[in-house]
Amino acid sequence: MKYVSIPLHEYLVEPSFKMCTDCILFSEDYENLFVADAALIDTGATRTAVGLDVIHALGVKSKWQERIEIGNELCDVDVYEVKIMLTPDLVFDIDVYGLPGEGTGAVIIGMDIIGVGKLTIEPAGKRHQGELLFPTP
Repeated sequence: MKYVSIPLHEYLVEPSFKMCTDCILFSEDYENLFVADAALIDTGATRTAVGLDVIHALGVKSKWQERIEIGNELCDVDVYEVKIMLTPDLVFDIDVYGLPGEGTGAVIIGMDIIGVGKLTIEPAGKRHQGELLFPTP
């Protein structure tokens, strides 16, 4: 079996460093895109989520609404269908939560994507290094 390796890098997300990766988000018709250079890898997130400013840049419409917990608070959020490209060979067509808060450019990669692959994070001195491995057909 072949694998696609996605290297992770650390970014300072106050108050600590978090594991992140680059990705590109597309609207369903590939008309609009958003480049994220620090998509947060979050094993505590069930579903991938993006800021509403990213949703507006993509021009996608809400499919439905769900009630989820964000920071120990229940919030009603819209769900949107987008494509997330981690590499040219690895594109996910998934439903994402729209996160409240304009202008953040937030992209949080959740377990709906992480769980398809294998996540490895190892210490490298005071920092960490990591990778996501995804099987390919």
